[in-house]
Amino acid sequence: MSDLTAGDAAPNKTQDGMGFSAAPMPAIRKSLEVIGWGLVAILVLTGLSAIFARTGFMVGAFSEPIANPEEVFNAFDIRYYTNALATVLHLGPGFFVMVLGPLQFMRNVRKKHIKLHRISGRIFVLCGVIGAFSGIAIGVFDPFMGVGGQGFNESMATAFFSGFILLCLIMAIVRIKQRNFGQHREWMIRAFALMLAIATERLMLTVLMSTTEIGIPVLFGTTFWMAGVVNIGFAELWISLTRTPGIGAHHWKDIDAKAA
Repeated sequence: MSDLTAGDAAPNKTQDGMGFSAAPMPAIRKSLEVIGWGLVAILVLTGLSAIFARTGFMVGAFSEPIANPEEVFNAFDIRYYTNALATVLHLGPGFFVMVLGPLQFMRNVRKKHIKLHRISGRIFVLCGVIGAFSGIAIGVFDPFMGVGGQGFNESMATAFFSGFILLCLIMAIVRIKQRNFGQHREWMIRAFALMLAIATERLMLTVLMSTTEIGIPVLFGTTFWMAGVVNIGFAELWISLTRTPGIGAHHWKDIDAKAA
């Protein structure tokens, strides 16, 4: 695949001379796109269900005064109660990330409704930044099972992936300011993939808890690492298959269509 900084490359050729749409890549890209959108839909719905469930918990928890929260909530739930502000700043932006995220990668929206794409993109980035910092406040400093115990695994995973999300968002902004559309797209894909990792983690946690005898104290942080690695791995695979020459002004679908 070509270097996106090579702006003088022909729109349908990579630097090594191979056609971008050389068989069987168009068929692979089309198939993976369908599978990918299906997986994204599952993860978005999983993420939204978790957000709604946690919102319901917060509403119920604060519906009446609680004298001794330690006697009412378990070790997992009490973190959200005692970090109420961070929780609200995580759930609210998280909702917009899940809803607006897919919108950023719809080609028709970018081509026909560029203003909507830009406005929703700015909201997406802002919510991603707020969500990353609020996630750090909870997951790094007050992890399930404590920083000094099994929770250290969750703490480090949260710190690493939240930092990576912030880096991806910063790089996405820098690249679009440079009008490097291809790299802007790639960094946005990485950011969204990592934001969806929380949903992947929930699915992994559910499966492993029902099929193994490993307890949630061990699984919670471990599945966080697993989900982040799996999501970024799939993101990099998709990026490598759809990276177009030059500054990425030509969408892979348009190049495939011209070569067909």
